[in-house]
Amino acid sequence: MVTRETLGQSSQPVGPEPQPFPAQATKTASPPGPAIPTTVHEILPDEIRRALVEELPQESTPNEVITACEKRLHAAQYLREAMEQRALGAYFHYAGPAVRLAHKGSWRHITDPSTGKPCRSWSAWLRAVKVSRQHAFRMVKVEPLMEALAGLDTGPLGVRQIDVLSPVLINHGKDKVRLLWDTAAEKNDTSAVSLERVRDQLGLAVDAKAGGDDDDDESRSVTPVLRFQGSPGTFDEGRVREVARAQPEVSLLVARTILSELGEDPATQ
Repeated sequence: MVTRETLGQSSQPVGPEPQPFPAQATKTASPPGPAIPTTVHEILPDEIRRALVEELPQESTPNEVITACEKRLHAAQYLREAMEQRALGAYFHYAGPAVRLAHKGSWRHITDPSTGKPCRSWSAWLRAVKVSRQHAFRMVKVEPLMEALAGLDTGPLGVRQIDVLSPVLINHGKDKVRLLWDTAAEKNDTSAVSLERVRDQLGLAVDAKAGGDDDDDESRSVTPVLRFQGSPGTFDEGRVREVARAQPEVSLLVARTILSELGEDPATQ
């Protein structure tokens, strides 16, 4: 287990570690480009920068003093929120590729320090490496979202945008995600607030749990689980095909059961 304390310590070579996955699984590209600006000023509008450095009046009317104080406090709050958002963006930028790679199954080969046994679930591994489940699920979800939105000018998706778009992808499929984004883009506003508003207008709102953050089925296994419908009359064709490839025997059984119930002869299908 790699920890913050051991990360900076040098160590002597101890021989090659066993490789549980093919070599190509480790060839993960580093995140492109810098995730954080070289100076704080790069993330601030001009009026905020000016408000931060403007001298506070020491001898003025009470109204002038309180106005100047409130202006400075507003600018400082803006700075704080901008830095927090930038820090979270940088965290996702660098941690995301590692989380997504580990999610493919390598976490199973780590000992859970709380039990001394192999990690029993994805959640247990996340606790061991001190990554929140909510953030980890977002990091995993962003990849299929970017595939669904391929070719559109999205830029890096923010945390709240992922939270709005991911349940739509899971429950309504890629076409609806693209429709949602395109509709918001036509309004020149693809912020999370705008996406949420457009989502509701298009009738694509889903239960908050539909995104899977609180469902640990996928934490226990990397094998995809078949979910027929998120709402009446809809299904995720891509998800069905993914399950069919991963579990052909179960998928055939499900298909034959459905055909039999519909009065069709499974042998002729």
